Amino acid sequence: MDKIVTEDGSITFYNEAAGENYHTKAGARQEAIEKYVKALEIIPGKVIFDVCFGLGYSTAAALDAGPFTVYCFENDAKILKEILDIDSEFKSFHHIKAFIKGYFEGNNVYEKDGVKLIMVFGDARKTILTVPEQADYVFFAPFSPAKVPELWTAQFFKDIYAKMKPSAKLATYSYAKFVRNNLKEAGFQVFNGPILGRRSPSTIAIKN
Repeated sequence: MDKIVTEDGSITFYNEAAGENYHTKAGARQEAIEKYVKALEIIPGKVIFDVCFGLGYSTAAALDAGPFTVYCFENDAKILKEILDIDSEFKSFHHIKAFIKGYFEGNNVYEKDGVKLIMVFGDARKTILTVPEQADYVFFAPFSPAKVPELWTAQFFKDIYAKMKPSAKLATYSYAKFVRNNLKEAGFQVFNGPILGRRSPSTIAIKN
């Protein structure tokens, strides 16, 4: 995959199959911080579902705020392998690298200093149903609805909703009308999130 330096100096990659970058060119690191961690006002000690884990930036940004249990949903081993060869300004990125190194050595779970990371590899539409815990927060970052519409359906949002605690919150970068309509159909209250790298806001969805 082609490596891309975003405007805040952080690294992302271009996925040729999807025809998209994994993060905004305005800043991969800032996107993780602003659109997910700050947008959800996360409190340490809670459970996060990171749906489409990618390079692990959103989880790293969360861990910079304190320890969490994070279920990391991913189906692309290639992007996970890239983690082992990059550096990041997140002070907690060493947890991400150790987690992924262990994953490729056969360990799905990483635990250290109150941090617990669990790899949930495969089709998230199916694996979401197998997770034993409920989420306080969901970071939702598939490729765009135009590229992978199957990951933005009302049914998938309903399955995620069922795995969230009351008043739990979901953040996603998408502002698409049909995405917001599908979130509402699933039962969420929907609000504008922060703006970064484009004119439209991101989206915050709260479980009723």
